[in-house]
Amino acid sequence: MLTYVTIGLVGLVVLWLSTKLAALNRNIAAAKRSGLPYRISIIDGVPGYLWIATHNIFLGPLHKFTPSRRWLWPKLAHVHRSWYYAQEMREALGEVYLIVSPGQIFMSSSNPEANVQLTTRRKDFVKPVELYAIVDIFGPSLLTTEGDDWKRHRKIVAPAFSEKSNSLVWKESLRQGLAMVDVWSKLEGNTSGTMKVQDTAPYTATMALHVISAAGFGVRQLWAGENEEKLGSNAIPGFNTSKLVESHAMTFKESLKTLLHSIIWLAIFPVSLLQISPFELHKKLLRSYVECSDYFSELSEFKVRQLERGETTEKGTMDVMGPLVKASERSPEDSKGPYLTKQEVISNAWIILFAGHETSANVAHLCLLFLAIELEKQARMQEDIDSIVGSRTSEEWSYDTDLGRLWNTMLGATINETLRLMPPLIDFPKIVRGAPQPLTFDGKTVSVPTSTMIHVSTVGVQRNPRYWPSSPSKLSNKTHDLDDWVPERWLSSTKEATEKPSSTDSGSEDSENTTSFDTNDGLLVLPKGVFIPFAEGARACPGRRFSQIEITAVLAVIFKTYSLELDVSEWASDAQVEKMSKEERRAVYQKGINKARNLIAASQSEIFLKMRGKYPVRFVNRGEEKFMGCFS
Repeated sequence: MLTYVTIGLVGLVVLWLSTKLAALNRNIAAAKRSGLPYRISIIDGVPGYLWIATHNIFLGPLHKFTPSRRWLWPKLAHVHRSWYYAQEMREALGEVYLIVSPGQIFMSSSNPEANVQLTTRRKDFVKPVELYAIVDIFGPSLLTTEGDDWKRHRKIVAPAFSEKSNSLVWKESLRQGLAMVDVWSKLEGNTSGTMKVQDTAPYTATMALHVISAAGFGVRQLWAGENEEKLGSNAIPGFNTSKLVESHAMTFKESLKTLLHSIIWLAIFPVSLLQISPFELHKKLLRSYVECSDYFSELSEFKVRQLERGETTEKGTMDVMGPLVKASERSPEDSKGPYLTKQEVISNAWIILFAGHETSANVAHLCLLFLAIELEKQARMQEDIDSIVGSRTSEEWSYDTDLGRLWNTMLGATINETLRLMPPLIDFPKIVRGAPQPLTFDGKTVSVPTSTMIHVSTVGVQRNPRYWPSSPSKLSNKTHDLDDWVPERWLSSTKEATEKPSSTDSGSEDSENTTSFDTNDGLLVLPKGVFIPFAEGARACPGRRFSQIEITAVLAVIFKTYSLELDVSEWASDAQVEKMSKEERRAVYQKGINKARNLIAASQSEIFLKMRGKYPVRFVNRGEEKFMGCFS
């Protein structure tokens, strides 16, 4: 009996291996026909959850074996090769290459000419919406649909992010930036002139949530410790107050934060499993999931009642919910405009909050840390801010007059360089659903095989010296500085080094993404497909301008009054620093710089690229810096 079982098991293994070998041979043949360079790997280019969960068990120890760092195959198998090894892969295999495995043909592109085609030929290279299941927790939305469904969602959602809304974002971002500083000043041991913050990330996350909540949904939020009487008639129990209605156990902000921080669990386990999990983390996540769904439903119902009464949205808000709710009142047969189901109203509200919050929060946090590392560049940005707003208070700053001028200086360069070096998404997925598709770049035409999974490599193209002005690195032995944070590359002195953008337009469907401030009068202009932190083409992020305006306003209002330095108390006390010479201060500050840079380099991509760990910083009144003059 045992012999038969053994023979059966061996037969199954042989069958499995022969099936995989046959599939690999088919994929290799397709790769050869494509005309693209390729490498073979036993791991899919876009791996499954099992390899994502276990890859460090195998690759971690291997990486400690120094000679292996020169081998290509561990890089091919790495889940985050697009982040850690984008340049090595490009240098070894070219700007467009294939990874062939038994289960998949994968293509990576860091060529701008190819990128433009991959993002504008939407019927040939489609979005693999199945990969977005991790954020599709409330159902299909603008982010997670394709074809006619996507067009329907976009016609409803995108107009809310138009030029006429941007001044509202500007005003709310200035207000939230000042409120964030006020919170810092009240932390233990701080004053309004000297503020030590252990980690700015949770504060920029709260700030971003407040901006999108108020400017986008008309629900103004308060920081911890603020008097709820400030809300006046705008108080909505549970949404922006600590008082809850009977059906809720968590506030809107608490439930949303919990869901945002633990969403990865919903991708790993279905809700049915979380319901029986004994772990408190899972119970709280499930509670937040239900609470968020209920809050979005209530917000939708609130908007319905508001529309029935003929009330207008509070002055100073974009009213994202209004168009969503109006669309839900229509039927598929309604000729008056596109429709949404009640559940699609909830799913789109969630995606707008999720994507808008995460992107702005992470970029603002990284901008602050980079500016604390590069003090001379921070000082140059402050000079630019001063030259534009002068002695005027932020209440006197004008969206029409001041925003464009601020953007086209070192401030805009700071944001763009952070987005270049640390894009929120390290790549954008596409797939060939039907017949093989031609792709032309660098004077040649190749054929992308059927079912090829594609990654448009944001990191690969945004650090490619072929398309960017660069100089030899001052931090490494590389011949370029594209792995370094160098915001001045965006300023007009380097502008002539690049081509003008091609006249190819992504089509009228992208027209909502225009705004008067983005004139690029003082910033580097690049060909299409080179700088793509918000994607490219009609499927580019509709909230791109929202995020740019928000971060510009927040940085301007902070650095108009304050300077930012790394906290070096790990190596020297304030009293010791006071007694140091300029050279000694520079030496101790360099220790902080090295640690902060290592933390940034160790960032990881789950959904968005995020820094792991924290570094304390100190905000001080301008003129009271301890290290600003040490590097001049």
